[in-house]
Amino acid sequence: MKVRQIIIVGIGLVILVGSFAASGILSGMKEPPKKETPVEVKKYVKTQPVKYGEVQTNVVAFGRVETAEALDLIAEVPGRMFPGVKPLKEGQSFRKGTLVFRVDDTEARLNLQSDKSNFLRDLAAILPDLKIDFSDNYAAWEAYFQSIQLDKDLPPLPNYNTNKEKTFLATKNIFSQFYSIKSKEANLRKHRFYAPFDGNISMINIQSGAFVNAGNNIGRFIRSNRLELQVDVSTKDIEWIQRNTPVTITSEGGNQWKGAISRIGEYVNPETQSIDVFIAIQRTDKPLYDGQYLTADIPARKVNNGMIIPRNAIFNSDEVFVLQDSLLKVKQINILRFNEETAVFNGLTEGEDLVIEPLINAHNNMKAYKADNPDAKKDIDLENKTAQGKLVNN
Repeated sequence: MKVRQIIIVGIGLVILVGSFAASGILSGMKEPPKKETPVEVKKYVKTQPVKYGEVQTNVVAFGRVETAEALDLIAEVPGRMFPGVKPLKEGQSFRKGTLVFRVDDTEARLNLQSDKSNFLRDLAAILPDLKIDFSDNYAAWEAYFQSIQLDKDLPPLPNYNTNKEKTFLATKNIFSQFYSIKSKEANLRKHRFYAPFDGNISMINIQSGAFVNAGNNIGRFIRSNRLELQVDVSTKDIEWIQRNTPVTITSEGGNQWKGAISRIGEYVNPETQSIDVFIAIQRTDKPLYDGQYLTADIPARKVNNGMIIPRNAIFNSDEVFVLQDSLLKVKQINILRFNEETAVFNGLTEGEDLVIEPLINAHNNMKAYKADNPDAKKDIDLENKTAQGKLVNN
């Protein structure tokens, strides 16, 4: 039994040694894999030489068109209201001087004529005394008496020549009656409202034919040929703009208008936490409506020693990359003003190569090259091919 076991173990060892020998022979016959030389991936960045000069800044603001003048149609006297030359409806337009509405004045007119009749009676009663006691001024008073017409306003009183004549007229209530009539004449004119300018009715609260009391708000009348744009400007931008500055105004549809800053508020709007700026709009044949939202491009103050850079090239609020001897260097800048997509700055040395694009995973002293380098396109193409090859293999 022992001899048999020894034989079996020996045969196993021979087979094992033979397998290792055959494996070594076969592996020696196989060609070794080729070692690929790693491709150096270069980082290329867009740069621009730092150069300072005069920079025109601007402020972009949004707002709503409003009429430069608007009036509430307030009834000043009681009575039944009637329309003027046109129906009293929203959107109805009126030319300057056109009758917009009237309040029935029958009773007021009759009372006024009654007072004028009483004034004529009292004036006729004193004419004989004036002829005797104040003959030098009698002709003026007689001519005045003849000129009075019940359906027209009273003409001004003649001048008195002496204090005695003034006392006589006062005791006869000539002055009090005259001014009482003039007051009623003024009140009679309140029964008719005429358009103070070209405009239209934007709102109606009381319909024609209704009875109104003094103080009732009938509607709103807006001026149609003078519009202005009210925009909100942040407090940090308000110091950059000034009155009478020409402004370009645009709509969503691409229409443009010219304007100029007419007023700048001196208080902060509590709703928007900004300051209201009003821009007078120059009308053209392009339609423009009260309540329409528009965009205003306002030229702001000029910066004498600055340069413009894209905002996304700035990180950590005030830091940028500068390329020096093929190395990225982090430097701090002095930001003079932020615009919507750009910033105006200084603080770097003129001539330095400023990186003007955002960089991902970049750091100080990182190796990089200018994107306008003659070899940049070739290296970038090689980098793209290498990346595509890795994707295919994966």
